[in-house]
Amino acid sequence: MSIELTATKTYDGPRRAVIQASAMTVDDAAPDNLTLETLVDVSAMTPPAESVRVTGITGQVGYGVVELYWDALPPVRFAVLSGDAIKYDYLDTGPLRAPADSTGNILISTVGFAPTSTLMLELGLLKRVV
Repeated sequence: MSIELTATKTYDGPRRAVIQASAMTVDDAAPDNLTLETLVDVSAMTPPAESVRVTGITGQVGYGVVELYWDALPPVRFAVLSGDAIKYDYLDTGPLRAPADSTGNILISTVGFAPTSTLMLELGLLKRVV
């Protein structure tokens, strides 16, 4: 009845970071969806960051929808993801920026996840260091 979310920093350099996220349902019952769980904590980066900008999102979401939010009051949704071929490159148009009142963290929610739902995402980030 739950979704197990894992977020791993695969690269955490002085100005850039890459986060890989995966999730799957833990049992065969209909899962409770994730609701505004922290996906990227900027204070846990090396060096710590004030905020991040999203330069790209790739991956896949099977049998459901993933929403990404900036951690603000209220949270600000910036991406709705589903399907097998997710590929967004924001370098040409400019990275996605958090609103001024944001903590800089990125939150994740799921919608309509079923017992067989999965997600695998990679986020490219530019850090604004403290």
